[in-house]
Amino acid sequence: MSPVGGSRHYDGGGLGMEAGWNCPSCGNENGGPIAQGCVVCGAGKPGRHIGREQSVPPEPAAPPPPAPPPVDQEQLGVFDRWALSHQEATLEEAFTAGYIEGVRAMRREQLAQRPRATEGPLDPESKIARTIVAALGYFTDQILSQAPPEVASGEWCSVEEVRNLIHQLTTTGEVAHA
Repeated sequence: MSPVGGSRHYDGGGLGMEAGWNCPSCGNENGGPIAQGCVVCGAGKPGRHIGREQSVPPEPAAPPPPAPPPVDQEQLGVFDRWALSHQEATLEEAFTAGYIEGVRAMRREQLAQRPRATEGPLDPESKIARTIVAALGYFTDQILSQAPPEVASGEWCSVEEVRNLIHQLTTTGEVAHA
């Protein structure tokens, strides 16, 4: 209802109003339910199909397409195999599993492309140097990268000094200033 007293075009009651109402098309007063439309001009009556006396039964629905033939598990992709084994999974779980599998695939690919230093057995005499290089690399990444106070005080080597030491060990197998 507008503040002026009714809608713009119709002054009668709303749906479900059984009291008299005025037809907006012809202006005559009606006493029946508004859902049945105007008894004088027929405006607002429920629709009906004209011109067909007999009811025609609906055409039968087409049969569903045949099921696809079973697929060999080796022919399925990673996602299809995962989806078949996790049929109750949510989209979030599927996304997370796909992300993790993608990271694993990338790591496998990178490892396969990494050149091997030696194909045969490693030299036992350079075992100590390889161990020290690995330890220094880990120490540089985990400890020295955080700039501990021992480096500032001169007690430990700086990151650059450790990298030079690693370079010496990997090229010569010996430390020049032991």
